[in-house]
Amino acid sequence: MVRKKIILLPESWASRIAAGEVVERPASVVKELVENALDAGASEISVQVEGSGSSLIRVSDNGEGIASSDISLAFERHSTSKLQNEADLFRVSTLGFRGEALPSIASVSRLEIVSRAREEQAGCRLRIEGGKTGEPIPAGCPSGTTVEVRDLFFNTPARRKFLKTPATELSHVCDVINRMALARPDVHFRIGHGGRILSEYVAVRAARERLEQILGQEIAGTMVDFSKSLGKMRLSGFLSTAPASFSNGRHLLTFVNGRFVRDRVLTHAILQGYDTLLMKGRYPAVVLYLDLPFEEVDVNVHPAKHEVRFRHQSEIHQAVAETLREALKGEAREPMRKPERAQEPAWTGVREPALPYTASLANTGSPMPLLDRPNLEGHETEIRRGFFSSLEILGQLLGCYLVCASSRGMTLIDQHAAHERIAFEKMRSGVEAGQMQRQSLLVPQVLQLGLAEAALLEERIGLLDRLGFTVESFGPNSFAITAVPALLPSGDFREAIRAMMTELADVGASGEVLEDLEERLMTIACHSVIRAGRKLEKDEIQALLSALDQIDFATQCPHGRPVMFEFTREALERMFRRT
Repeated sequence: MVRKKIILLPESWASRIAAGEVVERPASVVKELVENALDAGASEISVQVEGSGSSLIRVSDNGEGIASSDISLAFERHSTSKLQNEADLFRVSTLGFRGEALPSIASVSRLEIVSRAREEQAGCRLRIEGGKTGEPIPAGCPSGTTVEVRDLFFNTPARRKFLKTPATELSHVCDVINRMALARPDVHFRIGHGGRILSEYVAVRAARERLEQILGQEIAGTMVDFSKSLGKMRLSGFLSTAPASFSNGRHLLTFVNGRFVRDRVLTHAILQGYDTLLMKGRYPAVVLYLDLPFEEVDVNVHPAKHEVRFRHQSEIHQAVAETLREALKGEAREPMRKPERAQEPAWTGVREPALPYTASLANTGSPMPLLDRPNLEGHETEIRRGFFSSLEILGQLLGCYLVCASSRGMTLIDQHAAHERIAFEKMRSGVEAGQMQRQSLLVPQVLQLGLAEAALLEERIGLLDRLGFTVESFGPNSFAITAVPALLPSGDFREAIRAMMTELADVGASGEVLEDLEERLMTIACHSVIRAGRKLEKDEIQALLSALDQIDFATQCPHGRPVMFEFTREALERMFRRT
């Protein structure tokens, strides 16, 4: 007898498989239900969890509700109210469409839904246990929807064992709400646990206010806003400025058409935008909102809708990286004045009025001018001449640090880091302008690629030429590398170009070769500029400061170390208890 190898899965099995794709943990349930609430036009959403979500998840909203005649249909497989025709599949404008969320959640829990459409006088209640649907019954309730999910994974104990600690699961639930709240500052969110309110985010008009609600003033205070429109694409959000950085990428938050996503193209572009501005192993804080036509992005490629696919991902990558780079240029030209936050404990002793010292040391023969001397030209001169050029040179400290004064306070500059950034930017400008010096190889290196990689190299051969590589066709799917950038040490360059082609195929852009070149530029810059311990004359210091005003990223060295620290007048007065 021939054994039957193909079977048709029972509906109950198929439901649990679908649930495994959509419902990974309690936070997955919260995400799906909150997305449905937002799609229903809710302006207020309340989330209550018990047992970190495994015992109870209750999501209530004041949206448009579900009609009594539709409430059972909502839990059928592949049912949705978010598509009207087949064409809508390719321009999804809602948050929640996949057609699997509600039936998948109901198949692994004891679920109860109570809902009333705004045009109806009474609501409806429906209970489902492990995928077995009861009969809908009338219920009195306000317009909107409340969904209770109890005993999550009660009928799939193996999956319940894979849940993390209660604290970890609760943190994932809070993360979901925080991301939703960042996407929709116009909606009032509330989350409670164990009978108490954990967080409440009232609706606000400005995205900056919501940013402070979610991330707190300490982090939000280091971030500046940016906005740019490129054709039908719009980029906006907030980004942290150097030297603020973090040990992980937890604060990299990307939203596409109001949907939070984890997308490697966007993450790669963000990190490329911060290239040479942060030390290795450090990450920025970025909240990125990308809005583009719905037909330009496919949001239906991941069961839990965490990932998206862009129709023109290379253009998206380039736009994000360049937009962030442009936004950071203005911030890295000079220190920006940010709200002062007291770091010292409150002083309860004798206070002195915060008045400037007006006595001068000029008559005492002291070579150092008074730090707090009034600047008659004021801050307008700094803007006109450039921040660094307008600094008043006071002297050199420990053979390494330049001590300067401005109308804002005192500035310390690391002379080596400053000159290193200047030299690096000049060399990198030559690379970007295609003026890279080349060295010819005595014996060309022959690179053999697969059909897809060869086609990609043919398409991007101009990029290789701009970076200083001379690559010529050498037969079917083969290329000869005849010249390479003079900055690079001798070696096998085929692997570098092969890695570049792989990166281009994955994210639509590559920094592989450019990063290698920049590493060499950093080394050259570091070993060919002013060293610590060298005594500088005043005209040399002035020339160094003027050169800092001519480059885009003056406040960080190429390795991400700070070039300068500024002590504002307010900070100095606080340090000396004069406030």
